[in-house]
This record gives sequence, C-alpha cells and structure tokens, in this order.
Amino acid sequence: MCEMRRKVVVALATGLFFYALSDVLLWQRIFEVHDLFQYDMQYQSGHVTTLVALIGVGVVLLWDARLYALWYAAAFYTLAFGGACDVLYYWIDHRAVPAAMPWLYDDPFILFKPAGGWGIVASSAIWVVIWVAALWAAPIAERLLKIARSHHHHVVGKRSAHNQAQTQASPPASM
Repeated sequence: MCEMRRKVVVALATGLFFYALSDVLLWQRIFEVHDLFQYDMQYQSGHVTTLVALIGVGVVLLWDARLYALWYAAAFYTLAFGGACDVLYYWIDHRAVPAAMPWLYDDPFILFKPAGGWGIVASSAIWVVIWVAALWAAPIAERLLKIARSHHHHVVGKRSAHNQAQTQASPPASM
C-alpha cells in the first residue's frame, strides 16, 4: 500500500473511532444517565458539527493529495451515516448492536431496512468494501487524470501555436 493510502486510511479510522467515542461519552454517559432527552436536537446539531469539523480538518491536511482528500471526505461521511459509527458506538461500549434502531429507519445510507442488528453491521461492511475498492482504484484514476491533463495541454498548445501562425500569416483586415 502506498504511503498516501496508508495515511488516509489511518486518518479515517482514527476520525471514525473518536467520532463514535465522543457519542458514547457524551450521549450515553451524560444525556442518557441524566435524562436530558429534551436537548436531543441541540446534541445532534453539535454532533454533526463535530463530524463536519473532523472531515474538514482531514480534507485541509490532505488537500495536496487531491483525490485522497475527496476520498477521505466522502468515505468519512458515508461511513458515519451508513452505520459504521453506530456499530462502533456499541462495540466501544462492549454491547451488542440492537436488533431495532428506529432512529435510523429513514437514513438513506443504511442499506438494509429496518435498521438494526446484523443489517446495520452488513450495511457498514458494504460501505467499507466500497471505499476500499475506491481507494484501490485511486492511483489508476490519478494516472488517467494526469494523462488527460497532459493530452489537454498538448492539444491546447498545438491550437494556440496554430492560431498564432494563422494570425501572423494573414494580412491585417482593412477597415
């Protein structure tokens, strides 16, 4: 595995782990214990803000690696909403994933409905496979983009030289 792929995978795994851990520590250990469910909307807003911040920082740090930065953002988002963080939430807390997770029933990234149990684990696994395949294909896509850019610059350069030669060869238009 190339160095950049290793970095992006480690960054993604670390980000997903800490995003799920923050959910355990805040939601379960504070909100559930103290029956603060009336603040659910504010909590969810803050939790999504944390997700966006983790994605944003990762993209900034990976910016020079272009496709990898895009991969990181898209993979993080879909894994977070595709069930991976929910599975991690329960695994970090050493609990089984519940058979029913009604708060995820309308989530378009959960591939198996109704959400819960092995369906959510399978949904997460499929997203992981999709993103591993995309990561494997990234170097091929990079090479194709370089070839396309090189071809584009070559064609544009020829057109520019041809147009310049045409301009110099033709007499100025009279008014």
